[in-house]
Amino acid sequence: MLNGKGLPALVVSTWLFGFSFGLYEIIFPLYMDHVSISLMEIGYVFTASAIFIAFLSIFLGAKSDKYGRKVFMALASLLAGLSYFFTPQFESVGVMVLVKILFDSAVAIRNAVFATMVYEQDRRGFIASYSRVSGLEFTSQALGLASAGLFISTYGYRLPLVFSGLLQLIGFLAIVFFFPEQEVPAARRAAKNLGEKRVGKGLNRGLMIMAVSGLVVTIGGSATHSFITPMFFSKKFSLPPETLSILMTVHRLSLGIPMLFSSRIVTGLKKFSHKSSLILFTCIQGVFTSLATVPGDFTTSAALWLLHDPAGASVWLPLRSYLVQKYCNDETRGRDFNVVNFISSLGNIIGPYLAGCTGSININLPFFIGGLVIIFSNLLLIPL
Repeated sequence: MLNGKGLPALVVSTWLFGFSFGLYEIIFPLYMDHVSISLMEIGYVFTASAIFIAFLSIFLGAKSDKYGRKVFMALASLLAGLSYFFTPQFESVGVMVLVKILFDSAVAIRNAVFATMVYEQDRRGFIASYSRVSGLEFTSQALGLASAGLFISTYGYRLPLVFSGLLQLIGFLAIVFFFPEQEVPAARRAAKNLGEKRVGKGLNRGLMIMAVSGLVVTIGGSATHSFITPMFFSKKFSLPPETLSILMTVHRLSLGIPMLFSSRIVTGLKKFSHKSSLILFTCIQGVFTSLATVPGDFTTSAALWLLHDPAGASVWLPLRSYLVQKYCNDETRGRDFNVVNFISSLGNIIGPYLAGCTGSININLPFFIGGLVIIFSNLLLIPL
C-alpha cells in the first residue's frame, strides 16, 4: 500500500515509462541497424547523447528546488513520447543523435526528481514506497523487453514506437492532473531565497561519503553490466540471441519483483542500522557477481549471477537512496541529491572502460574484478 496522495499517479506514469523504456532498449538499436546505420555510427549516437546528458541532472536538481518536481516529471514523459514518435520518421545519424538526446534527457529528468518526489510524498515510509514504485518500474521494463521481439516481428518498428509515444502521453496526463505536489510554497520560497545564498556551500560530510562510495559502487556495477553482460554469456557459453534475450528479461525481473517486498527485509533487520544493512547487501551483490565466473556451465553461472539482484541490489538500492535523502538539506534537496547522483554516475564512464580492458584479456575478469570493486565500495561507508 502506498501512503502519499500523489504516489498512485506516479505509479501509473512510472509503469508506462518503464514498459516503453524496455521496448525502446531493444527497438532503438535494432531500428538503426535496420536502416543501415553502422555499428560505429550507432556508437557515435550513444556517445554524443551521453556527453550532452552528463551534467544535466545537477541543473535539473537545482531548478526543481525552485519550481517543484511535478513539472519536470511531466516534461520527462513528454520528451520520451516525442523521442518515440520521431524515431521511425527518420533514418539519418544526425537525427538519431537528436532523438537519443530527447530520450536520455527524459531518463535524466526522471532520475533527477523521482526519488525526491517519493520522499516528499512519504517521508516516514520512504523505503517501502520507493522499493515498490521502483520494483514496478523494473518489472514493467522486463515486460517491455520481453514484448519487443513479438512487436517487431508482428508490426515492424513504426507501430511499437508510436504506441510507446501514446503511453507517454497517458503518463504525462496522469502527472499533470492527478499528482498533488507536496511542500510547494514554503519550501520553494526557501530554496529561492535561502538556497541561492547557500549555492556555493559544498556537500555535508554524509553526502560526500555517499557520493564517493556511490562512485566506486557504480564503477563496479557498470563494469559488470551494460554491454559486458551479453558479451560474457555469449562468448563464454556460445549462447544464441534468443537465449540472451530471455536471460536479460529474467535479469530485469530478478530486480523488479524482489524490490516490491524488500522493505519487509529492511524491517526484519531492526537490529542492524541502515548503514550496516547497506554494507551487508552490497557485499552480497559483489560476492555473487564474482562467483558467476567460477562455474564452467551456463546454468550454474547464470543462476549465481542472477542472485546478485534479489539477494543484493533489490535491498541496497532503496537503502542507499534513503540515506542520501536523509543527509540532504530540505531547502536544497533537489540540488544536493543530484550532485551526489552526478558524482556517482561518473562511474558509468570508468566502469565500461574497465570492462573493455579486462575483458579483452579474459572474459571472466570484468565480472570478477567488478564484483570485488563493489565489495570494496563498502569500506568507504565505514566513517558514515
